Amino acid sequence: MIIGFVFVMLFKIISNLKNEREWHEGLFEEENHQHSEDPLLEAYISLGALMIRKDRSSYSEKILYLNSYFARNFPQSHYNFGRSFTESLKNPVRPKVITRWMKRKLPKREQRIQVMYFLAGLSTVDGSMNQREIDLLKEMNTLLNLSTKDFESIIAMYTQRRERQNSSQSTKKTHTAVQLACKIIGVSTNASIDEIKKAYRSLVKIHHPDRFAMHSIEQQKIAEQRFIEIQKAYEILKISLN
Repeated sequence: MIIGFVFVMLFKIISNLKNEREWHEGLFEEENHQHSEDPLLEAYISLGALMIRKDRSSYSEKILYLNSYFARNFPQSHYNFGRSFTESLKNPVRPKVITRWMKRKLPKREQRIQVMYFLAGLSTVDGSMNQREIDLLKEMNTLLNLSTKDFESIIAMYTQRRERQNSSQSTKKTHTAVQLACKIIGVSTNASIDEIKKAYRSLVKIHHPDRFAMHSIEQQKIAEQRFIEIQKAYEILKISLN
């Protein structure tokens, strides 16, 4: 029994390592490989599979989310999503392998933040994030060279939106709402109005929907939703100081 179990585990480890090598070297590591939508789509598919492995609840809804996202962001691609996703689900690629390539192809911070919003959106299709999903998001945030503030802001935005949707109040003024707003804006709970305004203006420069005018409709929609949460957080903090 023990020998059989060890053999199965070794086989799975070797298979995964082989899959990672083929993924990393065959598709992404050719030095003369031109950046195209298909490699980026493959990276997104692999990350989506990793996230779904953390929580398979609402599986059908999450597949619809992925299909919709990819259809909007990669309209010219003829990738076999079903086959690629199934392979990624069975033989997952480690986040470190994927992000090593992504950091080269997505040099701008706002591009890498979009990856985080894609994953956060997928994880909240069922209405919440479990600890395993949060841990993966935290790992991805670090591997993509994003800051702790970036991570806390992303989590707080989705939490604020969920609590607002679940609340009968138009705007929550509770202590929890203020804490979430502080994380979204990136200030401490005892920040002055000048500090809050400065942090807000900085976020506006990065996340204003106009910056995504040349991106896909889905990315524009994500940017708009993100900007709404930033504005609501700013309003909550201004009201809390009055």
